[in-house]
Amino acid sequence: MKKQFILLLAGLCVFRAGAQDHLFHKMTFEQLPSLETPRGNHRTVLFDGEAAVFGGHTTGFKPVETAEYFDGGSWHTIPMTWPHDGGAISLLKDGQLFLAGGNAEAFGIGQSWGAEIYDPGTHGFSPLGIMSRKRTQASALALADGRVMIAGNWHGPGGVEIYTPGEGFRAVKDLEPGWTFPYLLSSSRDDILLFSGMTPYGDSLRTTVDRLNAGPLDVPVFELWTPIFNYTISEEQLKIADYTYLIPVFYRKGNQAAILKVSGEEFTLLELESPLPVKGPSGDAVFWYTGLQTDRARRHAWIQGYDLAGRIYFACIGYDATFDGGKASVDLYFAETPGGFPHGMAMLIPGGGFLLAGGVGQFAGELVVTDDNFNPRADVFLFHTEEPERAAGVPVWPFVAGGLLVCAVIVLMAGRRKRPAREPAVEKAQKLNADLLEEMQQLIEEKNLYLRKDLRVADIASELATNQTYVSVLVNNLTGDNFATMIGRYRIRHAQRLMREHPEMVHADVAEASGFASRAAFLRTFKAQTGLTPTEWKHREGINDNPNKS
Repeated sequence: MKKQFILLLAGLCVFRAGAQDHLFHKMTFEQLPSLETPRGNHRTVLFDGEAAVFGGHTTGFKPVETAEYFDGGSWHTIPMTWPHDGGAISLLKDGQLFLAGGNAEAFGIGQSWGAEIYDPGTHGFSPLGIMSRKRTQASALALADGRVMIAGNWHGPGGVEIYTPGEGFRAVKDLEPGWTFPYLLSSSRDDILLFSGMTPYGDSLRTTVDRLNAGPLDVPVFELWTPIFNYTISEEQLKIADYTYLIPVFYRKGNQAAILKVSGEEFTLLELESPLPVKGPSGDAVFWYTGLQTDRARRHAWIQGYDLAGRIYFACIGYDATFDGGKASVDLYFAETPGGFPHGMAMLIPGGGFLLAGGVGQFAGELVVTDDNFNPRADVFLFHTEEPERAAGVPVWPFVAGGLLVCAVIVLMAGRRKRPAREPAVEKAQKLNADLLEEMQQLIEEKNLYLRKDLRVADIASELATNQTYVSVLVNNLTGDNFATMIGRYRIRHAQRLMREHPEMVHADVAEASGFASRAAFLRTFKAQTGLTPTEWKHREGINDNPNKS
């Protein structure tokens, strides 16, 4: 189960499906192990291939004060400091996750103060204190200098504040009228845009664009179009070039959706070869109201939709031609199942495919649809997409052997090595995996890559001339560790060698010399991997400290 799930989660296996009509490709999908707790209004995040979900609310519309991560074929629950049902969230530059605020009570009532950091390497949370004001349905943006910007609120003031590590939170700007889930986008090295389509009280408004370090902008396109809610965890999910982003918008006088291009402080509608449809292949209305994510490697953007029958939709926007004055291509996908899919944000997986973990049902309401927040679901689905023929460029060959899906990337990578022609497909893949893992380990050790504090899966993949998702799958599948844990083992071995050779070194210096971002990270990882503190380990090993240093 673990190998099957990891391979599926990497999004490397795609299957060709005949279109139900000339517009839509029908997707295949897998139902994966369910979450331990039904969740709605939560967030799903991928950390170098490992999936995790955070907060939200569960059955009865009650906030959930836990997170879950997938490992070993099932989900594992870990406690959070605060629930974060509708809180602000941002992926930090060092790979950790910032979470703040959320609904204070059941039924989506009130706001809360607390903020914390999640470390995917240790699966642990560290509280940061309280914000300058209570918030829910707010947005956060990780800044290049390590600070975090927070803005927005629901039924409360939503001005801007900044979190500075070691200093806490400080209010920096009031906003009028204020917004829920505003977009926060860097427009230059010196300023950030802020905008949304809804006030803190749920009213639609003629969208204005504010700036962190300047006054508001007038954007004519917002007279007829309004931004769809911001569900991102990073502006990188919307970026197509430096200070250039794609934003989903919908028409104020109907159900039509479109894509807005934001470049610096210029706002224009992206020209599409065909408009996003308002009806699916079965004639039901499609609502493209669930966020947008970009795949810059393929120059694609994906917008997610749904209908009241419980179908899920994805539109692939090929924006490459727009850089030369052309129009963006539009390719459409959908999937359906008798029980319907829950309504939630599906995460784009590197290499293709989407992971949907949990969510709520919908029913007809006064404003088109209403979420059934009292009965969230724990179902987890993986949707397979495929490249349209005109954009494929690289052949994809699905193999099925012994019930194991052997992915396209494995087949492509196999061309790098000679293998006997009669070797069974699964054995070929296993040998290839072992060979590449050995090559990766030699590379890490020979170049001491683990000593780099900012080392990421993408760096290893670049050195090996392969796909970063494939590297994550490889590590998890063959070692049982995620990438961060594996690199942590290299660093701990290096630290132990230093402490043997230089027993006088203080912990901060050992941490610095071993590639850890901080002394605290070193101590935490050492304890997690050895069961001892560094001092306890040195005593056990009979290593005597220099009495003049500590």
